[in-house]
Formats: sequence, C-alpha cells, structure tokens
Amino acid sequence: MNLNKNKYDVVAIGSGPGGFTAAVRAVQLGAKKVAIVEKSLIGGTCLNCGCLPTKFLWQALKLRQKIQKSYKYGFKVDFKPVVFSDIFLKKDKNIANLRKGMKMILSSYNVDVIEGVASFKDKNNLMVSDDKGDNVLEIFANSIIVATGTSSSVVKGFAFDGNKIINSTDILNLKKIPKNMLVIGGGAIGIEMATIFSGFGCRITLVENKGCLLPNEDREISEEIKKNLIKQGVNVLVSCSDMLNNIDEYEKILIVTGRMPNNDLNFRKIGIKTNTKGFVKTNEFCQTSVSNIYAVGDIAGKSLLAYTAQSEGAIAAENTVKMNSASINDFVIPQVVFSMPQSSSVKVSNFLEYRDVIYGKFPFTASGRAFIENEREGFVKCAVDRSNKKPLAFWIVGAHSDELINTASQIIKSDIYHMSRESVFHPSFSESLFNAYEDAFDKCVELAKKKKNSIRTRF
Repeated sequence: MNLNKNKYDVVAIGSGPGGFTAAVRAVQLGAKKVAIVEKSLIGGTCLNCGCLPTKFLWQALKLRQKIQKSYKYGFKVDFKPVVFSDIFLKKDKNIANLRKGMKMILSSYNVDVIEGVASFKDKNNLMVSDDKGDNVLEIFANSIIVATGTSSSVVKGFAFDGNKIINSTDILNLKKIPKNMLVIGGGAIGIEMATIFSGFGCRITLVENKGCLLPNEDREISEEIKKNLIKQGVNVLVSCSDMLNNIDEYEKILIVTGRMPNNDLNFRKIGIKTNTKGFVKTNEFCQTSVSNIYAVGDIAGKSLLAYTAQSEGAIAAENTVKMNSASINDFVIPQVVFSMPQSSSVKVSNFLEYRDVIYGKFPFTASGRAFIENEREGFVKCAVDRSNKKPLAFWIVGAHSDELINTASQIIKSDIYHMSRESVFHPSFSESLFNAYEDAFDKCVELAKKKKNSIRTRF
C-alpha cells in the first residue's frame, strides 16, 4: 500500500454539477488549493449517463421527425433508414467533447482531479483508493463538499444484470434498438426513455403502479403526456400492481423506479447524519451535522436535479470560504420532461397555500408562431392569485416548453404582479405565457369568447 498525503483548502467528492461547481466557485472565491475526487468520469451522472446523452437522443428523434415533416414546407427528402449505432457513436463523441471542456475549465482554475474512491478517515481526512482498495492516497482538507450523487434503485427480487434487466445507465449504452421493452416507472426517466425508444421503433409498454404518470405533477399535464405517448404507439398502464408478470415476453426490462444515495463513505464513522432513506441531512447552508463537511446535489436528497445541484454547490463553496455567508432560499424550480412534445412546469414553493387562485389556458393551435413551425400540439396553463394578479405557476406541454419554462420561472421569481402585452415579442412561443395569463381574467383577445359557465377556479 502506497500512502501519501496532500493538504487542501477545499475538496469536493464527485465531479457532477454540484461538485464541479463547488470546486470552481471555491477557487473564484479565494481558496488557494482545491481538489475534486472522482471515481469514474468527469461530469458525473448528468453528463455521462443522464440528462445530456438522453437529450442528445431525444434531439436526434426530434430532428428525424422534422425531416419527415419537411414536405409541409415544400421540400422533397429521400429519407434513408436510421442506423441507430451511428446515432449512439455521435452521442458518445459529443459527450466526450463536453467532458474535455469540463477538464479544461478545471485545469484553468488549477483544480486537482484525483481519480479514485473516497471514504472518510475522520472529519478532515479522506482515504482515496482505486477500485481494488490499493494505491491509497490520504488527503487532508479544511472543508469537504460531498457531491456523490445517486444510483438507480432496485426493485425487490430483480437485480440489474446489464443485459435483460437494465437501468438508466445501461440503456444509454445500447448499440441497437430492442424489438420490445418493458419500462417500469412512470416518472420523468421512464417517460423519456419510452418516448425515445418507441420513436426509433421499439415496442414499449410503460407501467406505473400509481394512478397516473408523474404522480406529483398537475393531472392535466400528466393526462396530456399519457395521451401523446399512446398516440406514439406506447402501451401505457397505470395503477399496475402486477407489472413484473409475463416479463419473459420482453427483450429488455428497464427499471426506473427511483434513485438511491451513493453514501458508502463511512458517514456513520464520523457522525454525518442521514435520513431514513440514506440521504445526507443538511441545513440551509448545505452543511451536514459535521460543521466542516457540506453535501450538495442528489446526495442531499432535495430535488435530484442538475441545476439545483449547481446552485447548492455554489452556496456550499461560498460557505467553505466565507464561513456560512450564503443560504438556500426558497428555490423556484422548473421541471421538464422530454416527452414528445416536451412538457414543463414551475410554481411558487408555497403554491398549495393559496386559496383564491384562477387559471388561464392558451392552446398552441391559437399561436401564429406554432402554426408557422408546424408545432401546434399542446398548451400553456397559468395560475394567478386573483387578489393581486401575481402569476403563481405555469404548466406547458408543447414545442420549446423546456426553454419557455425558464422565462416563466423568472416571471414567478420576480416582483411582477401584472404581465403586459408590449413586453412580449410577436410572433413568438413565449407570448403564449402572456396569453394564458390574460385568459385567467377572460382578457385574451386571441381566443374565442368563452361560455358564461367557463371554469376559473382550481382544476
């Protein structure tokens, strides 16, 4: 065993969005010596086997559909059969280039990248070894930021074998489209994989044991996604308690029923407290029960999103350098699901506390820009506080909703108490946010007059 020791101001464990952001921000804020410990590839789950490769495949499918519909603009295209392995090679090349970019950024800030598996020796010392437990490196740090993320949860009685029973990482490494696949789990990942692989020719059965897809989402959005999946040829089963019966008829079984924390770092040994599910408990400063140790991103179990991990990483970095000077406020967190078309939502954190809420809705069939782009599926739905006219929430199903929701988030987070026509460009998709808001007050001039009994309360 080779034992060496290095001293750092700040060490981040994990190079995903949380750890990467924490390391870079720590240097920007004045930390002299910073390191990242990474057991796999720079970029973590999001870059290598999560949101980015998934969105590449989704975009490839979207482009294929655009080309197929190009006749509507007068083009004549000889569309050749898709070679799926070629798409995957392009996906891998793009991810590798993004990974190189992250390495370049870390190098520019003189952040040391230490390859290996980390575990706590005590509150200031980490032992980093290879996957065999050899070549141990001991690292001292004044502050440590844990950003180790999560892994796919396992359904009791079914172990991932990487062949027939696969997880969200395995499916992104397939080199050909299965003839059929059972997708277990009707959350965002299950919906996205069902959308992508059915679009490329796989017969998909998507099952969810609760009464609807995306059980924590607005029911109207959930039903719209379900309707679109069925239209795409996906067999959608909800309230399905026997989802693991007849599994022999499927070439692949994808299990995406949740995530579990990567918490095998000797937390108990040094007194880091976790909740009943194993996620690290943190306060408003992203600080654990051990004062010089912080936890950010999925391992802290708050929202399990890359962009909230980045925010937490920046907060933790500031607190390691400036001694708890930054805290988490109520995040306004947009949610996006890359169905076809994509869907998104955002709302104030205390939305359910509002009682006098009115709703507006604007379909993309009434949007001139949607008509021009031949993207007329879906709608924007808006919730407004009747008393002060402040927008409280937006739900969007349709093209560009992943981008529109960013604008909606800023509207909700700002002090805007009334949206105005002159501030919205025409023709645009984003003006649909304004039109949905106006519809809540029966003032939208781009919709036909409604019947007197039209509903303007919660639905």
